[in-house]
Amino acid sequence: MGPLFGGWFKKNVDPERLKGELSCAARLTPRLKRLLRHLRPEQVAEIILTCWPKLCPGIQEDLKAWIKEEELVEEWLALLKKGPSRVRALAAEVLGITGQGRAVGPLLCALADRDESVQIAAAAGLSFLRDPRCLEPLALALTEPRGRIPPARIAQVLTAFGEAGLPYLLPLLERSSEEAIIRIVEVLACIGGPQVLPHLIGALKAPEAAVRTAAARALGEAGFKEAGDKLLEALEDEDPRVRSAAAYALGRLGHLKASPYLKRALEDPSWQVRISAEAALKTLEAVR
Repeated sequence: MGPLFGGWFKKNVDPERLKGELSCAARLTPRLKRLLRHLRPEQVAEIILTCWPKLCPGIQEDLKAWIKEEELVEEWLALLKKGPSRVRALAAEVLGITGQGRAVGPLLCALADRDESVQIAAAAGLSFLRDPRCLEPLALALTEPRGRIPPARIAQVLTAFGEAGLPYLLPLLERSSEEAIIRIVEVLACIGGPQVLPHLIGALKAPEAAVRTAAARALGEAGFKEAGDKLLEALEDEDPRVRSAAAYALGRLGHLKASPYLKRALEDPSWQVRISAEAALKTLEAVR
């Protein structure tokens, strides 16, 4: 068992120089280990995060073993819980990037941190970890009426999982509130892929206009060109919000077949639809 970091302040170490040495090293040498031991846990976290993308696989594995040997995970978990905002953010991200599976629960809690930078770092950490244990709780968090975790952070993590998250999200479309379904539709758009397309098209027929609006916009944001004809139908929806979103999506998709439909939409009673149709037509003219 390695010594605790609290007793490692024996001499000054230049963190910037250490970053350079670590980035160029092929292995984690005894000298580099000694230098790292003279730093506070948050300094080690910052160095690892800065250098990690440039490190060769060998030294990454050495660092993971050394982190375990020196019980750094415990130090970082403690900082994640009680440290200043900047330090909590460093701890959250480094726990993920170094693959610490024990951090899944604490990182899920950190997604609801009062500081946005910590939330973002926790989402990044979970995205690095890709631990499937977080899929179900995150999907269910989207359905909470006043959820503690911001939907943007949930989307950030679930998008990193890609289609692996769909088995947890798709069933919720059938039994969630209108607000939750809209959130799920937005996350599905971020994930994309062929498995998502039929569900977003299905949402275009939802009884709630707000859901149909979100589905139309999501189809455009996700770049589903195959949905062009369904969006043309949505241009005739009874709700102007849906018609506006459909016009926006058709422009975003570059669906040239939509031009005559969008020209008719310039006479729509709703100013929202007219503005969206005009913008879409300009986009289509630019891609011809």
